Amino acid sequence: MIERIEDVPVGTVGFRLDGDLTDADYRDVLTPGLREAAAQGEVRLLMVGAEGFDLGSLKARFEEARRDPDLDLGHRKDWRRVAIVADANFMLRRSFPLFARVIPVEMKLFGLGDEAAAKAWLTA
Repeated sequence: MIERIEDVPVGTVGFRLDGDLTDADYRDVLTPGLREAAAQGEVRLLMVGAEGFDLGSLKARFEEARRDPDLDLGHRKDWRRVAIVADANFMLRRSFPLFARVIPVEMKLFGLGDEAAAKAWLTA
């Protein structure tokens, strides 16, 4: 499930992720939100995964988004920063640089209790 986070800094789009990501989540929530953010330019994206959320499923969805000609996420210069707040174990933290290559912009991984720090980093 994906839902928009309304309480984000100006110029930031945020999503809360829990459980399995469905095609409907991608089509009805993630895609329109990313399209809206790209249209405004200089995208700052906040993704907050629930405890135990599988970041691997998120990686797969971003691969789809990157290849989606209808989404037109804009060029790399349109993206500023991506903050991911997630329950990250040692292995995930070590593999995060590989995950970050999916979206070739400045990305940072934050722990579950660090959502406020992630929001601050996005706007710094």
